[in-house]
Amino acid sequence: MVTAKQIAEVLGGAKTLGRPVASMLELDEIITEGLPRSAFDELVSHLVAGSEERRRVAIRDKIIPRATYQRARRLNLHYSETTERLARVYAMVRTLWQNELVACRFMSTPHPELGGKTPLEAALTEIGGRQVEEIIERGLYGLPV
Repeated sequence: MVTAKQIAEVLGGAKTLGRPVASMLELDEIITEGLPRSAFDELVSHLVAGSEERRRVAIRDKIIPRATYQRARRLNLHYSETTERLARVYAMVRTLWQNELVACRFMSTPHPELGGKTPLEAALTEIGGRQVEEIIERGLYGLPV
């Protein structure tokens, strides 16, 4: 199980979120208030570690429309929840493989159990995120991923 602190670290930690996060309740409060855009930027930087700027922008635009991203200093509830879900999935993958590059590769590689979608694409929805979490949890328990 991934902790609120691990999720917060993917989002930039206390420096980006404005306060330390020790529990899911505290993380939920921040999500409800609206994540700062910089927390989303931190997530994207993890998802495309080592990639060029063009790929970073493509991933960013896939998650949040460009006009919304440029206009917002804080994300609305919908985009905050999506960002947290992606951060949670990424934190789980990083826990599984203990390697950022392998985690990025997993997130961007089509998976047969996701209908050929990448875990990143699938986790854009709540149900898709649950499917990705199930795959990762099997890996955490030594089952095929």
